[in-house]
Amino acid sequence: MKKGRMFAIGIAVIVAVAVVSGLTTMAVSSSYGSQDDPLVTLSYLNETVTPAIKEELGAILDERLTAMAQELGISGDVTDPSQGSTEPSGFAVLTLNAGQTVVCGVGTEIMPRIGSVESVGPDYPRLIDEAGSETVGDEGVVLSTNHMYMVTINGNGVRALEDFTKILIRGEYTVEDPAQ
Repeated sequence: MKKGRMFAIGIAVIVAVAVVSGLTTMAVSSSYGSQDDPLVTLSYLNETVTPAIKEELGAILDERLTAMAQELGISGDVTDPSQGSTEPSGFAVLTLNAGQTVVCGVGTEIMPRIGSVESVGPDYPRLIDEAGSETVGDEGVVLSTNHMYMVTINGNGVRALEDFTKILIRGEYTVEDPAQ
């Protein structure tokens, strides 16, 4: 019985060595995965996979940014302050430099956030402070941060007193730069 068992183990070892040798010989003789015939080509990665990943990530980012903007009540990203107007349902963030003037249409709302701005315009009253229920009648009045102001006469607005002043704005407006 011992001899039969040793014989079976010997046969199993010989078969295993033969199978491993055969597979190794096949792998060496074939060119799969070699420099000349890779499993995945670089052009496939560059032309198919990478653009698909970029497109999918871009869609996910756009979706998440839109959701965040809706939560914050901001519509649109105005990178060039001279763009013009925002959607009536949301605010845009404007970054102004000292001396730039935002001339607004009737009903435009402005909230100073960072820096300081003053009231400007040809007609009295310049603005209405919605938070304090007060009239900003005179030109040159420095507006309070985080107060919502409404323009009641076409052509009135605000002027930035510092560089990198940020305001939230909703409605029709144009930005005038004194340097132009």
